[in-house]
Amino acid sequence: MKSLLTFKRFHAAEQAAEIISLLEAHHIPVQYEEEVLLTDSMYVGQNFDQRHLVKIPADYFDQADALLKSQINVSLEDVPSDYYLLSFSTEELEEVVIKKDEWGDYDYALAVKLLEKQGISYSPEQLALLRNTRLEILSQPQDLPGIWLFIGYLSPLIIFAPVPATFVLSFLGIFIGAFVRLTKKTLPDGSRIAAFSIKTRNHGKWMIISGILLAIICWTLLIRIGHG
Repeated sequence: MKSLLTFKRFHAAEQAAEIISLLEAHHIPVQYEEEVLLTDSMYVGQNFDQRHLVKIPADYFDQADALLKSQINVSLEDVPSDYYLLSFSTEELEEVVIKKDEWGDYDYALAVKLLEKQGISYSPEQLALLRNTRLEILSQPQDLPGIWLFIGYLSPLIIFAPVPATFVLSFLGIFIGAFVRLTKKTLPDGSRIAAFSIKTRNHGKWMIISGILLAIICWTLLIRIGHG
């Protein structure tokens, strides 16, 4: 079976179940998973309150997205008067359209309808251009903040600190290095890319190497001091 990636996230298992039933009815391989939040899994646009995952193969993302869109029929007359999108400014509604990955399918469709009511409409070509531009932005890798580089390289020295948990903390640099080397993020089209820049991933490699070497040196000195 092909590797499955997170396609949608939901607050409730019932919401995920509805989408799963729809995808299964259209013969799209799908799997449900409840996420245990230990670390940021780098899913673009993720919300940590949305723990119920619907996972499908990457090459089905566009098909599944089109299917979900086809199921949404937005009528402005049926929208509750207190629905939060109704209070959005034109610029905020345009941002919902541009950053579709950060909003639900219904909110996206409603934002398009509300903009059309204001005389602002998008052609299929314009929507495709917005989508591609958004993907380019999301594809940009991250750099690790300088403070984490500092901690990553020097964490083995923590072994000399007179505080509890020094054993674990002394290997923090190795953990950070492995994290930036291995972490990937899933884009809205299902593609998987490295989450961090080449420069940062190179730092990660050297953090692992220097962390191991420095930890060995520090532990050797500590043992000698203890026997001295």
